[in-house]
Amino acid sequence: MKSSEPKRLSTPRVLALSSLAFPLSGIGLPVGVYLSPFYAEEVGLGLALTGTLFLFLRLWDMFTDPVMGIIIDRYPTRYGRAKPWILISVPILMLAAWFVYLPPESGAGPTYFVIWMVLFYVGSTILQIARNAWVTDIASGYDDRSRYFEIIEIVSILSMLFLLLLPVFLAGEDSDGSRRDQIAAMGICLIVSLPITAALAIFFVPDKPDLSKSTATSFTPAALKQAFRNPQLARLLGLEVLVGIAVTVTASLYLFIAESVFGLSDQQASLLLVAYFIASVIGLRFWMGLSQRTEKGAALRIALIMSAVTYALYFIGAQFGGFWAFALAAIANGFGFTAPFVIGRSMTADLVACEQAENGHNRSGLFFAMNSAAYKIGASLAVALAYWLAHYVAGYEAGAENSPESVRGLLVIFCVVPTLFFLAAWAIMRNYTLTRSEVARRTGTAPV
Repeated sequence: MKSSEPKRLSTPRVLALSSLAFPLSGIGLPVGVYLSPFYAEEVGLGLALTGTLFLFLRLWDMFTDPVMGIIIDRYPTRYGRAKPWILISVPILMLAAWFVYLPPESGAGPTYFVIWMVLFYVGSTILQIARNAWVTDIASGYDDRSRYFEIIEIVSILSMLFLLLLPVFLAGEDSDGSRRDQIAAMGICLIVSLPITAALAIFFVPDKPDLSKSTATSFTPAALKQAFRNPQLARLLGLEVLVGIAVTVTASLYLFIAESVFGLSDQQASLLLVAYFIASVIGLRFWMGLSQRTEKGAALRIALIMSAVTYALYFIGAQFGGFWAFALAAIANGFGFTAPFVIGRSMTADLVACEQAENGHNRSGLFFAMNSAAYKIGASLAVALAYWLAHYVAGYEAGAENSPESVRGLLVIFCVVPTLFFLAAWAIMRNYTLTRSEVARRTGTAPV
């Protein structure tokens, strides 16, 4: 059975779908860089407890993500496969974001944190999986799938740049620019943007389901086992776990490294995150161009090696300290940041297209749910791993006066752990075989 590729959508319609990246960036960035240190230090949960709670909360996604993906695949509606779930996610996320990003000034305990973070993750799971599955249904080919994820990632990065500049804006206003103000501002941006971006996607992007797909998959151990038997999917899931660990260890320790090792303020650290993500936008165009001239797998492997090597620059820069030493390392490290996310998820979409062409089953919801769950598992392990190592191995304490030995131990953890996981990701992707020509053969389309 061969596929009939959908018509290529115009860039404005792709941008309408990509606008959902704005609230999603408000979910991803603050959680890793700001929210976890905020709850550990200012709310008062502590490093070890915060790391443990994030671990168990994100492991919850092992169950919710596959369930959500299978529901999307199995029960499309006459209004579309993705749109109803986008609508459902908006009020859930708006409510949860209010309590997560604006906790009581008197403090919040573990119970408060767990209740609202569970609801927060449920809403974000629905939104992200529905959005990613939507891409597979409307993209028109091998490179067009990369085009969608590239534009989505660019919008996401621009959104993150806006959020990262909030501390700078706040520092110039009546606010004292505290971390609590930064978190609150990010939460309000998320709450306001959710209904606006959802409306743009729903009204301007087509979503025409084939209702015959409704029996394509079921939530059984056999269905999940069958999916895991696909060696290419197994590699892509491994990639998500390992990159999730590497990136989230970096994010979780970033503010502590900037402050304790390089002597930067929160405003300076935010400015350098802006530089980091600007470098990632420039890098994204490079990696996409390389993948179009060669193969997605080749471009991905080069990006993983580069990302691993650049952590040495943080260690070298720490010997000098200061703003510019950190800036050089952050810019070099940021150049390869986007490649694993964009290329890896485009590879997942290729795999979905191949399966649909061969057996008529659209399992985009399940595959992207497993993809998302794998990344979240890596990210949750990373927060726990980073904070446990910082606390129990380096002896580092958030908000305390730390010894030079503790600060040096924190730096070693920050540099060595992500390097090892990026190298492991490179190793598992060495034998990825779903090339451009293989995708064309399996989908019955002409290779580009």
